[in-house]
Amino acid sequence: MEKLSEQEKDAKVNVFVKSSTIGSMGPAAVASAPPAPVQRPSTQGMRHAGLAVFQQPWWLEIARRGEDYRELHVHQDGIVAGSLGFVVATNHVGNRLGFPPIWSHLGGPVVDQALDRSERSGLIRRLVAQLPRNISFKFVCDPNASDADLISHAFREVGFEHRTETTYVQRAQDPDILSRLSSKHKGHLRRADRDLEVVQLDADRFIKFYRSNLEAAGKQSYASLENARDLIAIGQQDDAPRVRVFAARPRSAGSPWDAAIACAWDDQRYYLWMLTRRRLLGGLSNGDKPHGDAVKLLIFKATQHARSLNLAFDVDGATTEGAKNLYDDILKFPLVESRDVFIRDTGFYKLYKHLQPALRAQIARLKP
Repeated sequence: MEKLSEQEKDAKVNVFVKSSTIGSMGPAAVASAPPAPVQRPSTQGMRHAGLAVFQQPWWLEIARRGEDYRELHVHQDGIVAGSLGFVVATNHVGNRLGFPPIWSHLGGPVVDQALDRSERSGLIRRLVAQLPRNISFKFVCDPNASDADLISHAFREVGFEHRTETTYVQRAQDPDILSRLSSKHKGHLRRADRDLEVVQLDADRFIKFYRSNLEAAGKQSYASLENARDLIAIGQQDDAPRVRVFAARPRSAGSPWDAAIACAWDDQRYYLWMLTRRRLLGGLSNGDKPHGDAVKLLIFKATQHARSLNLAFDVDGATTEGAKNLYDDILKFPLVESRDVFIRDTGFYKLYKHLQPALRAQIARLKP
């Protein structure tokens, strides 16, 4: 399951390739020229305390590979003191869209946390003011960031609309999932724990499983799976890992994987980053029918790991009714948060979005 905004889905060229036309009006356009190399001043001296894992330099360095990635900078005393990175993609009707790299689910301005609040405010405003007006932008930002209010003010000041995106959180001190479930769902989860083996996967095995499930559904990834593989591989290295992959399968020998999730974390949050499950084709799968509670069991195991690290577990955005039903009604996550979403569309893109539903309906009527 890939977590993408409608704007990201609409920007099909350069950033990703897909076989269907979700978020568009027709076949993908010919990709634009390969991105130019990004010449980035060093931000090595910046203090990055409190940054979400998706905004940390090591993550962005991998997530942006192969994309038309651009980075704005501000300086103080001749040294880079702030940056704002984004991908630029062009859809099939010529709309230029800007957003963080697909595998980075949170973005926005980053400034040196060693500076005082007034200095940081000025730098953030200078960064946001540099965003070109001929590109439609969308940034999903962390509402718990130390500069969240400064970022919000800066975006609004230059004409961005503020919206929200729901995410669900279980803090380290909150009761665990089992204690919150109804007796019916508690029984389901306990049976899943009895029937399924949960193990950790390395990057190669997870991406192979993820890719095979996309192919079984007749889809391709919106973003580079090679980049995702490298993020997992690097995140699993060393004595202080930042990524873990959980997978579940029946305990009988030779059984296929039913589902897998990849989680990434920083010093404060533990995110449910990627999720995939074995697909049914025409009522059949490559093996027996996948266990209906495999995903719930994996989420439960991940929340336990997050608790062992004293981190809050974040589902990393819940934008569909199915996801909200899972996290709110079934798993009963105790905290609902609203991420900050900042959008500024060009006039052409506003018109495109206004006309898009009618054009889709017309195309559907013309199909045999």
